[in-house]
Amino acid sequence: MKKTEYFDGLKHRKEEKDWTEKFCLGQGICLACGHDDPFDLEYHHVGAQSNSIVLVSLCRNCHGKLSRKQMKSWPEGWYDKEKPKKAMTAFLLRGMSDLLILVGHNLRSISDQMLSGAI
Repeated sequence: MKKTEYFDGLKHRKEEKDWTEKFCLGQGICLACGHDDPFDLEYHHVGAQSNSIVLVSLCRNCHGKLSRKQMKSWPEGWYDKEKPKKAMTAFLLRGMSDLLILVGHNLRSISDQMLSGAI
């Protein structure tokens, strides 16, 4: 076994360990819709990975919605690793805003269902 293969294997095992710890210590539900199947939950970097270490637990569906929104509507450069602190803070705020908008849409849908007698 080559040295690089050995260290790549160690890196992979550390990444698995880190993911497992985050999973076990996570919120346990999707913060946007309340979905609680642990096998559907993923971590989302609220301000994008290059801007923030703030993670929230989201189901695959909600995570996809927020990630697509980042890709389609965020200003160019949001994914760049080198940027001023002020820009990083602005992207974190944008990510929090997008998350709250998604939560608001989900709450509206639940209230509409309740009012119509569906639930």
